[in-house]
Amino acid sequence: MVGLSTTEAEFVAGNEAGKELMWIRNLLIEIGYTFDGPSTLFMDNNSAISVAKNPTHLSKMKHVDLRLHWLRDMVESGYISPVHLSTHDMPADLLTKALPRVKVQQFRGLMGLQG
Repeated sequence: MVGLSTTEAEFVAGNEAGKELMWIRNLLIEIGYTFDGPSTLFMDNNSAISVAKNPTHLSKMKHVDLRLHWLRDMVESGYISPVHLSTHDMPADLLTKALPRVKVQQFRGLMGLQG
């Protein structure tokens, strides 16, 4: 799917990341781990977080495919909590962008990949 705006693109990415988060959460539950609250989903777009948290913001994205409202449902149900993380501190960028050496080292450390 091609996003028509940055918010939409980030919301789509948040849905995909949320699905992976729920898969890991469910795997952990199957092996006996319990959760006291929602799992944190770090996102670097405040507008996308706002859409995920507040259904009234969906009027601005009513053209978005209904299956993408899954993230909003998971947030509303208390399984996922989207939280803002500055794009300058987003360790996932190590896997998706060309970065300067300093950032590579910083993000490697945040991912526990020092060596």
